[in-house]
Amino acid sequence: MLRGLYVAAEGMAARQRAQDAIANNLANLNTTGFKADRPAFETIYERQLYRLEGSRATPIGPLSAGVVVRELYTDLRAGALITTDNPLDIAIDGVGFFALQTPQGVRYTRNGAFQLNPQGVLVSREGYPVLSAANQPIQAPRDAEVRIGEDGTVLANGAPIGQLLIAQGNLLKDPDGYFTGAAQPLPNPRVVAGALEQSNVNMVREMVQMIELLRVYETHQRAVQAHDETLGKAINELPKI
Repeated sequence: MLRGLYVAAEGMAARQRAQDAIANNLANLNTTGFKADRPAFETIYERQLYRLEGSRATPIGPLSAGVVVRELYTDLRAGALITTDNPLDIAIDGVGFFALQTPQGVRYTRNGAFQLNPQGVLVSREGYPVLSAANQPIQAPRDAEVRIGEDGTVLANGAPIGQLLIAQGNLLKDPDGYFTGAAQPLPNPRVVAGALEQSNVNMVREMVQMIELLRVYETHQRAVQAHDETLGKAINELPKI
């Protein structure tokens, strides 16, 4: 009977973690370049049951001790592009990430909403320098007209001053939404100037999945209540027999 309580509790905890991931996805619905997190479930402590008939054992099927979230993986599918006509707004056409120099080290992002700081350095909206293919910040001359070509070359008054580092690798998303890990420059990157990549979160899909998880959570909750009532009766009634 206690095993049933544990299985139901494991199921509730797993669905709660999945709900937290969906809530974070919805909170970033309008975050440029955001990639959604998806839960992957797995059963734990699965055992094979057999029916003994004399000296012969007949397989019945597997029995698990519940379900947990094995991992939260990141959905790297590209989001839709929206036109902004801002020459410093850049979207990657295909795979790859922009590289930023942050206080925690190099971080990667699909958010190409860039701007020039007062020193003329190309930076992200958070103020982190955008790295070039030479792993250096890109700095434009004072009052120069800056634009970015389709191959990622940064031009100041028509003259190249660097090329955006666009890299790809086995990257993992950190709590701030940036990606970390080892990455290698892409040989022939392509970007779209004057455009930004939207989040790949689909609100309808997230809401439907949230409702489904809620229904399963409620089912596990009722199972806990049923086991609790049965245990209560056993404790109160059995001593009277």
